[in-house]
Amino acid sequence: MNREYHVIPSQTLGHPLEMLIFGHSGKPVLVFPSSEGRFFDYENFGMIGTIAPFIDSGKIQVFCIDGIDSESWYAPVPPADKARRANDYDYAIIHEVIPHIRQHTVPHAGIMTHGVSFGAYHAANFYLRHPDVFDSCIALSGNYSIAFAVGAFCNSDVYFNDPLMYLPNLHEDKILSQLREDLLLICCGQGPWEDWLGEARAVSHHLHTKNVPHVLDLWGYDVGHDWPWWKKQILHFLGKLERAGCLRSDHRFHREQVESFVREFHHL
Repeated sequence: MNREYHVIPSQTLGHPLEMLIFGHSGKPVLVFPSSEGRFFDYENFGMIGTIAPFIDSGKIQVFCIDGIDSESWYAPVPPADKARRANDYDYAIIHEVIPHIRQHTVPHAGIMTHGVSFGAYHAANFYLRHPDVFDSCIALSGNYSIAFAVGAFCNSDVYFNDPLMYLPNLHEDKILSQLREDLLLICCGQGPWEDWLGEARAVSHHLHTKNVPHVLDLWGYDVGHDWPWWKKQILHFLGKLERAGCLRSDHRFHREQVESFVREFHHL
């Protein structure tokens, strides 16, 4: 398997971001680490080994980027400073990391976001905020609000980083039109430590009211918030995407394809 280590300079953050790239071709998948995690966690916890068949066959190319949670949502600073630093991360990903990824992928191809736990929050938030850049997302066991980090405090920076705040009020035709072309897969177990099941359901509810196609896949009461289950879940979703012919590096999702996938999801 091709494995590359990259260091991406960031004037926005004031320090570089590290990234691991796995594979040589296929659908680009940008993986965010979980809470206060690092770019190497996805590999170290065995996820790369789990999805190796998809990487080796050229179905996907995986980009594991570093996070800055310890500088933002988990930092011991006032909520406004947390949110401001989160916005710095958003800008760095879109304007400094994505151009770097584009150098290794087919130009203008849709990029998938992916993460587990708090990484799923990042994956979903980036997908929802930037549907022009990302055309799909696999979010496993995620939270979809940052109220835990800011309490009752709210300003515009907090608001636009909290899907459960901005989704109910999302009415901009351009963004909604793009989201209806894209694919969001939300998965959550109902077993031990799956404390954000209600947030997953709330995101799904808001998307339904906006007529945005997506899948909310709830697993059983024995399914916990842990890596062994996430390994099974990512194989489950990648398998369905492969069988539906969606793991292609040379195009974005389109509405008919998304609606067909959602409609046939349980039969794929």
